[in-house]
Amino acid sequence: MSEQKMEIQQFESLILLRDRLISNLLGEDIDAILYWAGKDLARNQPVETEIDIIKLFGHYSFGSLSLIEDKKNRKVYKLTGEIVEQRLENSQNPSFSLETGYLSQQLQKLYNIYSEGIYEIKRKKKEVLLTIQMDPKEPVPSV
Repeated sequence: MSEQKMEIQQFESLILLRDRLISNLLGEDIDAILYWAGKDLARNQPVETEIDIIKLFGHYSFGSLSLIEDKKNRKVYKLTGEIVEQRLENSQNPSFSLETGYLSQQLQKLYNIYSEGIYEIKRKKKEVLLTIQMDPKEPVPSV
């Protein structure tokens, strides 16, 4: 079997789990639960740089992550790639809350300031924007 076919099958499995099974199980609470699940996953994945976060997005088949806007209080990332395109094509309402929560928590840990995120699907461009709002005036207390 070709590598491309294996990758497509892997994506189909992920789509089946993420956008059908989990969606059916969690119902209307899917976004809130997956957001906090993403934050929880990130707490157990130490990173040292934003490059590490970008690499982990690829490693976990979340998609290709790139920073497109970097301001003092806000960072905007673009999530693209084959898995994102497949999810957008095969699901009417795919949730990217897991990815958003994961990114938000990783940035919170990295910069030690409170961070929260939202996502916006751009179907025509086949991408998802992840916007992370950060509050530099509110440091995270040391544990």
